[in-house]
Amino acid sequence: MTADPRPFTLAAEGTGPSELDYQGPQGWATVVHHAHQRSFTLIGAGNTQLVRDREHEEWRTVEPRTWEYRVGLSGPQRLRIEEAERWSISVTPLERDEVEDGGVFSRRGIGEQRVEIVKPGREGAAILEFTKIAGEPSTRPALFLLTEYGRELEYLSREDIGRTDRARFLIDADVHLRVWSPSLSTGQVMVVQADNCEWRLRVLPLSAARPVETTTTGTGADVLVHRGPPAAVTLRQEKHWAFVRMRGFDMEPGDSGIVHSAFHVRPSESDLIGVGPEPTLIQITGDDGWELRITPLGELRTFDREIRGTVGEVVRYTGPPATAQVSTASWHEWGGTASVGVRTAEFTRKDWVFVDGGPLARFRNKRLELLPGMLLTVTAPKHGSGWRIRAQEHHRGQRQAQRQAWRRERRR
Repeated sequence: MTADPRPFTLAAEGTGPSELDYQGPQGWATVVHHAHQRSFTLIGAGNTQLVRDREHEEWRTVEPRTWEYRVGLSGPQRLRIEEAERWSISVTPLERDEVEDGGVFSRRGIGEQRVEIVKPGREGAAILEFTKIAGEPSTRPALFLLTEYGRELEYLSREDIGRTDRARFLIDADVHLRVWSPSLSTGQVMVVQADNCEWRLRVLPLSAARPVETTTTGTGADVLVHRGPPAAVTLRQEKHWAFVRMRGFDMEPGDSGIVHSAFHVRPSESDLIGVGPEPTLIQITGDDGWELRITPLGELRTFDREIRGTVGEVVRYTGPPATAQVSTASWHEWGGTASVGVRTAEFTRKDWVFVDGGPLARFRNKRLELLPGMLLTVTAPKHGSGWRIRAQEHHRGQRQAQRQAWRRERRR
């Protein structure tokens, strides 16, 4: 090799092992190797093996042959050719990326990089969009969200992003993903596991969220918005082994943007949506396909004495004031747990109980006090073994006391 690296910007050529100092922009390099034997090795920044192609000595030919490789360069770096005969490198810089769709920031890149992103206005809450533009199908990048000081906030794994070329995430939607501080206007995102992969990062306003329809389907991470009346939302995954989760945030005005989590459910579960004064944003992450279904409150299952089910859902109680017992039929102590959250007809939170599974599950009933019109959100056992809610009407004295409490609650 040469004693000093040979500098170049967009093109270089040579013979045999060489050390190069690439000083050009990030882009895709076309590497051509003319040789009698297929033996070529190219090493990039951090000793990353960009190309390693070898064949047995027996396959060496009299006439030279030609091989071509496509390599992504993330910017200026040292390149080292360790095995080669005659070679050439030509680099095509990435096209300049324009901000569109009302976005405030857009950046294209290749490989692992740390990117400084811009705060979209005073409140900060926004949508971070990651798009894989080019690369091997097996390459599935991941993201680190960092503060402006470089402290790690969140790791968005390939399972969070999903098997898709575009993923969207809410940032600054709660304290766990607060990328920007009130005083500074920048944060950082580190793209990792992206060797030889071209990608784009964009920061979009909340208005870019995808509207929720009666039935909405998708793959991987996405941000949706529900602007309709209160309803039950159900998330189901396409494959029983896929990891899909959903979180909801009520959009409320103020310096903090989105201020609290409305729900956080497991696959094939349900919850109430749209109960706040503002539209509800929904963050879905997962490794595969999913379906989101909206059910109007008037179409919920109702009961006045007993109701059973095997999946999570929202139901309405229509009987008289009563004490209800909640139980699970699962023999699995942890995977067989169930829970029930209770809201009044006006969506005020009233109670929440958690029921264990296991061999003694039928003796572990939890009690709830129910009034007419209450909404119950049930989280089902993971194993599909079922849950049950049984209401027992109060005696006369209890009914009178409950009616008085109900009237007081209605007058508030």
